[in-house]
Amino acid sequence: MKKARFISIAAAAVLVAACSSSSATPTTAPATSAPSEAPSAVVQPTTAVGTCTTLTVWAMPGSFSDATANTLITNFEQNHPGCVVNYQVQQWDGIVNKLTTALASNNPPDVFEMGNTQAITFEAAGALADLTSYRAQLGGGTSNVSNDPNQLWLASLNDASMYNGKLFAVPFYAGDRLLMYRKDLFAKSNIDIATITSKAKLIEAALKLNADNASVKDFSGFYIPGQNWYAFLQMAWDNGGNIATQGSDGKWKSTLSDPNTEKGIQDYYDYFTQTKSKGPVNNDESNPPEWTVFQQGKAGMMIANGWEGGLVVGKTGAVTSADQVGYAPIPSATDGKTVPVFLGGSVLGIAKNSKNLQAAVDFVASLSTPLGQNLEIKDMWIPSLKVYAANIPDTAATKTLKIQAAEAAAGSGFTPNASGWASVEANNPIKAMLSAVLNGQSIDEAAKAADAKIDALING
Repeated sequence: MKKARFISIAAAAVLVAACSSSSATPTTAPATSAPSEAPSAVVQPTTAVGTCTTLTVWAMPGSFSDATANTLITNFEQNHPGCVVNYQVQQWDGIVNKLTTALASNNPPDVFEMGNTQAITFEAAGALADLTSYRAQLGGGTSNVSNDPNQLWLASLNDASMYNGKLFAVPFYAGDRLLMYRKDLFAKSNIDIATITSKAKLIEAALKLNADNASVKDFSGFYIPGQNWYAFLQMAWDNGGNIATQGSDGKWKSTLSDPNTEKGIQDYYDYFTQTKSKGPVNNDESNPPEWTVFQQGKAGMMIANGWEGGLVVGKTGAVTSADQVGYAPIPSATDGKTVPVFLGGSVLGIAKNSKNLQAAVDFVASLSTPLGQNLEIKDMWIPSLKVYAANIPDTAATKTLKIQAAEAAAGSGFTPNASGWASVEANNPIKAMLSAVLNGQSIDEAAKAADAKIDALING
């Protein structure tokens, strides 16, 4: 995955977050047949585009390769005579303020990319066109509900696109975390990655790696810091827990002290303590950057973003070849299953003030066609449709993407679509809770303390 893209989304996450009120927990994709890999030739407009002369599209750096952008634009313009695409690449830094200003004007971008954690800001502000009646045309099926078989997008991207039961954005692409491991160390310790099919088996492998690499200072068979709250969320979902739930009155309430969520906290505690991780108790995966720990040879396994694969290989250090690095799904506490994943990624919005609504819908709809989905795969993104994510071609180039996409298609989760979530994440009681538990506070006490802090912020 592209480094700059997901670092930017992580930074934006302190501002905004989104989750569908229609689906409180991660969902499982329905069984589907493999999609055609042959691109469709063109995307035909469903209605006349009226007086459209220019369709302005804002995208972020690296989201579309040049070849993909050119293909989509060419197809659109061929099928919308007289309507020219004004394609602009924006920057993540400052994009929330820039969009806020632009969407309030009489001449906003017609189509624009948002990080999935940013969408709630504009959905709640009423700045986006209501696309509910266009869902089928846009490729999302006939249902708004993420766990309905007739809802066709990846659950978390659908969640980020929904607000108050209506569709205000369209899933674009995603990336997620996976288990990164040292293939050379596994070989020396005679560990087969295929045998790591549960939490218990991962811990067992980590202890074997610890013993076989005892001469390496500060080595962790499984490296995990004290405050990787993204990894914790996946463990909470794995146990049927969640951060918060929305009541019938529309108010959100923190559920970290729910028994199922506390099982996820216990899993996180077990991973850290039982594997004897050397990660900092009171800091997260960026402090120090976990990829530097791996590159220096101080980790046998870690939960990582796909783009970190491009950072763990250096000219010096312990990891100097991509052949030393392997990837696998993150195992569940239940043997034979994997954890639901936290998806980062992007959605596309159409401005409420757009004068080219149908043309904008046609452009966005092209991304859910075989052409669009295969272009996303070619660009090494997890595609937005579950059927394509579940059927990534099995090639050397897509081996890591295939693992990530299969995880995403199987189940994914996201943060609450609450008006005060930005304040929650800025203060992040979840990080403090995890550190408190690792420093000796009981899980229930730490969870209840975090619940109180989140409840005071989450509803704005």
